[in-house]
Amino acid sequence: MDVAAIHEALLAHFGPETILGLTAAAGGIRDPFLTVAAARIDKVALFCRVEASLAFDFCQSLTALDQGESFCCVYHLLSYRHHHTLALKASVPRGDAHLPSCVPVWPAADWYEREAFDLFGIRFDGHPDLRRLLLPEDWPGHPMRKDWKEPPSYNGMPTTRENTLDLLAPPAASEEGAS
Repeated sequence: MDVAAIHEALLAHFGPETILGLTAAAGGIRDPFLTVAAARIDKVALFCRVEASLAFDFCQSLTALDQGESFCCVYHLLSYRHHHTLALKASVPRGDAHLPSCVPVWPAADWYEREAFDLFGIRFDGHPDLRRLLLPEDWPGHPMRKDWKEPPSYNGMPTTRENTLDLLAPPAASEEGAS
């Protein structure tokens, strides 16, 4: 099934208030994608998995993007049975970055959602264990946000490039060793 047919099936089931549009591959967009209302992403995900004609049984990835005023999550899905793929996109406002968790639909979404939470601060409501994945629990902020400012140090360790390069510099030659 091609993405246009998948779009029509989802639009017929959910309506235009949930399935917000189809963006075709063109002008730098490699894969076509469907834009979905953020509050309903879990419902669309479940339908994509259980509807026999779709059977998207695998969430290949979930990535997040900082779009300035909003964050966007992109879900790349695969149907092993039908050998078709789909990308779903859901945007949330920067000040209220919440999406329903898709872990109940695809357990593989667990670590993807944790990564998006860790690096962007997007909260996935209903996630069974939403905590940082890559960074320490007390790390300040979310480093993939465009407005994130790197602190000069973390627990006494330098974090900025200028400070860490000093640690890698070879020791200065001593006066005694120069001859």
